[in-house]
Amino acid sequence: MPNKNEPRRQYDESFKRAAVEYLQKTGSTVEDAAAELGIPSAELRNWNKKVVAQQRPAKSMTGMARLKAENEALRNEVLHLQVQWDILKTTLGVLSTTVGTNELA
Repeated sequence: MPNKNEPRRQYDESFKRAAVEYLQKTGSTVEDAAAELGIPSAELRNWNKKVVAQQRPAKSMTGMARLKAENEALRNEVLHLQVQWDILKTTLGVLSTTVGTNELA
């Protein structure tokens, strides 16, 4: 539950798309995916609903349109990997601090 004194975090559209794509690709629950990404599950659920509502039957793409779609998908994958990398770095920092503190005790 967010603290009332803390400002609400704003997420850009590319992050929202990457988070929803992650949710859909992994097949995990909204709660699990949100916890892994470090975002509120209610927000991820809302983003997912919007994406599902906006999805239309895919038209066959050729040439430049296919390349643009692939480029966008790759950009989203890079964003997803950056989020995972940040989570791993944070976890490593917490673990190294915890291990260092326990060794001194």
